[in-house]
Amino acid sequence: MKVKQVAKRERDRKLNEVDKQARKLLLGRPRTLISLADALACAPKVAKQSLKRLEAAGCNLRVLDSGEAEISRSIPEGAKLVVKSKDFFDGKCFKFGVVADTHLYSKYARLDVLECLYDIFAREKIRTVFLPGNMIDGECSYNKYDLVGPSGFDAQAEYFAKHFPKRDGIVTRFITGRDHEGWYISREGINVGQRLQQTAEEHGRKDLVCIGHVEADIHFKAKRGQAWMRMMHPGGGSAYAISYTEQKVVESFQGGEKPHILLLGHYHKFNQGYPREVHTIQAGCVQDQTHFMRVHKLQAMVGGCIVRFHQADTGEINRFDVEWMPFYDRGFYEKRDKYKQW
Repeated sequence: MKVKQVAKRERDRKLNEVDKQARKLLLGRPRTLISLADALACAPKVAKQSLKRLEAAGCNLRVLDSGEAEISRSIPEGAKLVVKSKDFFDGKCFKFGVVADTHLYSKYARLDVLECLYDIFAREKIRTVFLPGNMIDGECSYNKYDLVGPSGFDAQAEYFAKHFPKRDGIVTRFITGRDHEGWYISREGINVGQRLQQTAEEHGRKDLVCIGHVEADIHFKAKRGQAWMRMMHPGGGSAYAISYTEQKVVESFQGGEKPHILLLGHYHKFNQGYPREVHTIQAGCVQDQTHFMRVHKLQAMVGGCIVRFHQADTGEINRFDVEWMPFYDRGFYEKRDKYKQW
């Protein structure tokens, strides 16, 4: 038995070395199966099996028109999700929850706030929550000392699957951003959204669903028309006025591509506006102010939203409401508990 175990470990070690070398080669430049096999000094069948293992492990593997394979450091942006009326529609009203920039695995993440928000969503009978990016904190030079555990994407994916709130009947649909979780895409070629969802499914969770990278469009169907929402994690720094960034994003849309609703993550601010007749929402965050934000004199607005709107049969939105639920620093709640004791 011990001989078999030793042989299996040695075989797994050799396969792992082949996969590491193949991944390094494909990050360098596209290769045909034959050229990859030659570079690995193995049979094409062995190289093909390595490609399958890399794809199963979440590498952003794709086959070009030329027939060559590569591991891309970028993901095509944008996705389309058609929302069926039975999923969201209640008469003529839509309702969904919003949380943004949860930054799980950061010591500044507010899991207490996130759990409280999902309790509220459950009581409000909300079935869908949208999350516009930065579910996990990722890692780079300036946040590596802010993490709650060991480095590596797998550790953060496991933490996300185990600790992100789960409530019966609620599905959270998220996009990935270029920063934080997106650092793994640009640096290591990992399809982060796919791997986060896959890890959650490995833990028996079907309620965490990735619907795009950087942005995704959600269509709300009516009897004789539709409205649609663009969810984005746009990047860039905060502006001198909170509303300025959302106004500039809306200005960048051409007339035919203007959404009816624009849902923004990234800036850790809450704001609601109506530039160019687009309902805009900056969704706040679920992370306390970090050292990085304090150095750059940035405020963190902690909380979440419930969005309710009325849609006519012809598709247009004719009533729109955003309920913002603010939370405060941990010290506020510690003091409140002391008052209860009195």
